[in-house]
Amino acid sequence: MTVCALGYVFMSGCEGESSDSLKGEGEASDNSADCDGDLRCIDNSCGSIGDGDADADGDADSDGDADSDGDADSDGDNDDECNNAAEKGYRTIAQDTVTREYILHVPASYDSNTPTPLVINFHGFGDCAADYSMVIGGFYNLDSLADISNFLVAYPQGVVREKEAAEWDPGDNGSQNINENDVYFAEQLISDISNEYNVDLSRVYATGYSNGGMMAYGLACSRGNLIAAAGIMSGIMLQGTCDVNEYTSIIHFHGIADDALPYEGNQDFQSVSDVIDLWLNHNNIPASSLVTTELNGGDVVRDEYTGGNENTSVVLYTINSEHDKPGGHVWFSDDIGGTNPNQILWDFLSNYSLDD
Repeated sequence: MTVCALGYVFMSGCEGESSDSLKGEGEASDNSADCDGDLRCIDNSCGSIGDGDADADGDADSDGDADSDGDADSDGDNDDECNNAAEKGYRTIAQDTVTREYILHVPASYDSNTPTPLVINFHGFGDCAADYSMVIGGFYNLDSLADISNFLVAYPQGVVREKEAAEWDPGDNGSQNINENDVYFAEQLISDISNEYNVDLSRVYATGYSNGGMMAYGLACSRGNLIAAAGIMSGIMLQGTCDVNEYTSIIHFHGIADDALPYEGNQDFQSVSDVIDLWLNHNNIPASSLVTTELNGGDVVRDEYTGGNENTSVVLYTINSEHDKPGGHVWFSDDIGGTNPNQILWDFLSNYSLDD
């Protein structure tokens, strides 16, 4: 067994083992050229980069919270094992005795005289903002794309609550405590960044992986007045009531072999099709607008729905196969129709503004 970059381990002879990772299996960074076997994620000093479960016990509460009882603990804290402070772009938000953390990537092309879009990217269950930003921003080049396309990227840190690992609770419980209400924290995050940088507040986007995707969906649902569009990687939406007066465009990537948040759903989580139907109904998008395209020789299927209220759309990428394996619970990285998924994500998000 060889320990490689970014807290990952390459193992040989691991057939049949189950482990979820942001990276597709068999995919190595340039710094890990000497490693072979299957690429899998392990726990390290900063927690788990992967997301072995969508939450600690796989349960989703009917009130839209990921927490086991729907309540956020007032004594919740950031993951003490995360070394976020050592990461470039580390910032904090303080409220009374509570402190929340985030990593901010400022694009090389940033101009304080120009309003700049903001992408908030929420990590998966049990992860650390610093590790997540290294993998998604660095290894998968989201930060490089931000440099080229000129948008800010925030990687906020979840809070350790009853499930004993950093998580996101996407339901708005009404609290104005940044540790108890992640929706309120997201509002304060936007405010904190815009106090220092020239943020285009009409172009703030929520994205996330796994439990982070749940958080992105939660913001699209309850804060459509702040979020212009949302992008989901291997996430799902929990049950909840959305603001019927706001409409939000959605792009969703999901693998058919996702074993944490199954494509067809289970007793705890909705199916992907149920979530897509919810957003079609919410945005008043006619199902008859569907245009289906097979890409990568059928390995990927793109379903696009258009013509909703305020020109909203919903796009679903079903990943049948990536890197010659069934689409799993990962941040997808293989080109789709010749375009990187991060580019597809940004091209979609950047089409939408709250001013449109």
